[in-house]
Amino acid sequence: MLLGDFAKRLVGLPAQSSAAIIQLIQSHVTQVENTVRWRWSPGDVAVWDNRATQHRVVHDFGDQPRRLHRVTIAGDIPVGVDGRTSTVLSGDAGSYSPLAA
Repeated sequence: MLLGDFAKRLVGLPAQSSAAIIQLIQSHVTQVENTVRWRWSPGDVAVWDNRATQHRVVHDFGDQPRRLHRVTIAGDIPVGVDGRTSTVLSGDAGSYSPLAA
């Protein structure tokens, strides 16, 4: 299960239970052995799919510039490893991309 810092509540659970489960998952996902740390070199480009990866910046670059370009690609609804299609609760890619509208 992938949540990310944006997750606030699990549908169908009381707020307290939901918060406890989200915290449990986040504490596991963010353990050092479950992360990748990139050592940047000139010309490097990193790309990841936010549907399957959690990105967290480590603010250890001092006064060096950090340049980030975020791209949202309109596409199909993600499918879990169990083959079930994700449930769209609200919204669509139209709010991110005029091409998807």
